[in-house]
Amino acid sequence: MSNPDRDRNVYLIIPVHNRKDTTLVCLNHLQDTGDLSRYQIVVVDDGSTDGTAEAIGSLYPTVTVVPGSGDLWWTGAMALGMDYACKQGAEHLFWLNDDCLPESGTLPLLLEYMRTHPDSLVAPACYVTENTSSTASLTHNGFRGRQSFAAQLGEQIAIEGMSGWCVGMPATVFHKIGAPNVNRFPHYSGDDMYTLKATRAGFKAILLGDARANLIGRVHPKLDFRNHFSVNATPAKTFRSLFLDKKSPYRLPTQFFRYLERYGKLKGSVLFLIKLVSWIGKWSKYQLLMQVRPGVLSTGENS
Repeated sequence: MSNPDRDRNVYLIIPVHNRKDTTLVCLNHLQDTGDLSRYQIVVVDDGSTDGTAEAIGSLYPTVTVVPGSGDLWWTGAMALGMDYACKQGAEHLFWLNDDCLPESGTLPLLLEYMRTHPDSLVAPACYVTENTSSTASLTHNGFRGRQSFAAQLGEQIAIEGMSGWCVGMPATVFHKIGAPNVNRFPHYSGDDMYTLKATRAGFKAILLGDARANLIGRVHPKLDFRNHFSVNATPAKTFRSLFLDKKSPYRLPTQFFRYLERYGKLKGSVLFLIKLVSWIGKWSKYQLLMQVRPGVLSTGENS
């Protein structure tokens, strides 16, 4: 059963940057489910210029807004929020992206699981509605080795790491292993590499199929190479966009350290080099297509 006094030591950390409407939808949803008043809500606003902080202050005065520098990205925002929450005496933490809407009862169910399994991180089953379809499909949000997992209704799946859309953890994780690594994983992989580090430090990670969250909008649109190319972009610009930009999942320093963390120095280096050759080949192919058949990447060409 929910205990209001104990629940006040539970902190939801929501990183945001310049998407006020999405953030307000998330907070309104948390208000509708009762989670807004049940837990401490901390929004880390990383230098938004669209009035996000002002709108939150006006519409949701109980929400704490922690300002960022504008260069925190996902990992830095979460690290800042976790540090803030733990300094306030948090006993449990939730990561929550503002495009992830936990259904009514989901967060209390995850919290109850953590309280009965005190060394566990836990995440709900995540569903996404593709394009114009009205049918929500279950999407992978956990991994073990090189295999991805998603929990069906009634399932509890032990994993090694998980996506950061919605994750609950005891504050002891932060106290034991520190904050996510903002230097190696400034944006992408900050979540899965941190949860992997936690399980390697002795914590358990569980996908709980009876808990459900819905993702709104496109999931990882930057995973599609085509979204980094445009007719007017130079080869140097597309190279930077794909392989050097912090917003890209293919950022080479991030991927290099990700492979090392997951597979060790030797195997990780070999796997990274194999992927690097593949990515450079795909970049070259698309670059040539843009010159020979402008616009082809926006009409369905893919590898």
